[in-house]
Amino acid sequence: MMKSVTTDVRKWITGEFSGWKTGEVLWFLFCISATVATALIKRDTSIGIAAAVTGICYTLLAGKGKLSCYLFGIVNSLLYGWISYKAKLYGEVMLNWGWYFPMMFVGLFFWGRNLGSSQIIKKTELGTRGKIICYLLSLIGIAVYAVILHRMKDSQPVIDSATTILSVTAMILTVKRCADQWIIWTIVNILSVWMWFREFQLSGESAALLAMWVVTLANGIIFYIQWYKDIKKCKTN
Repeated sequence: MMKSVTTDVRKWITGEFSGWKTGEVLWFLFCISATVATALIKRDTSIGIAAAVTGICYTLLAGKGKLSCYLFGIVNSLLYGWISYKAKLYGEVMLNWGWYFPMMFVGLFFWGRNLGSSQIIKKTELGTRGKIICYLLSLIGIAVYAVILHRMKDSQPVIDSATTILSVTAMILTVKRCADQWIIWTIVNILSVWMWFREFQLSGESAALLAMWVVTLANGIIFYIQWYKDIKKCKTN
């Protein structure tokens, strides 16, 4: 029985990396190794390193449309929430524990029902009306939540609010397999780089998370281009 389980796991892992080009695998390894190296040099905590690595794995696998991204996302949301709590970034805490964590299971369900023949999800995109509604509601949410976080003595209420609200929006689009998610994720990633850079300046900690967000920013731009190319290709076929 154990041999059968091991074989199934090996087949599943092989399937998750099917369709990857050599350059993509090398980029995957580089992103992880560069983040870990940065964390070790700056003597970051083991929790910080684990959060960063699982976060990178989530983004890379999500960008490839692989269902396994949510397994890494579950671990990352728990660890990242704890680190954010220690840093008094309460918007990030509520985002990760109250939103990301349960949404990972929702994503597993909906992506699992929309897998193509190569075990890669079928991609969609918003129409013009959907984009306007999406961005307008996000701006209103950011303004309201920033006031709430300010009253909670959040250390960076405006940026924390923006990353939180935009992340909620982007996660909904992620579950819906929508390419527009990458536009919003890119904004979130830019703000998160700044937020954790400031935290690193203040405490000298969280180097792993700062590195993770820099790498995630680069990946978000890459996947934005890639997803729209895939959608355009499907429309012309």
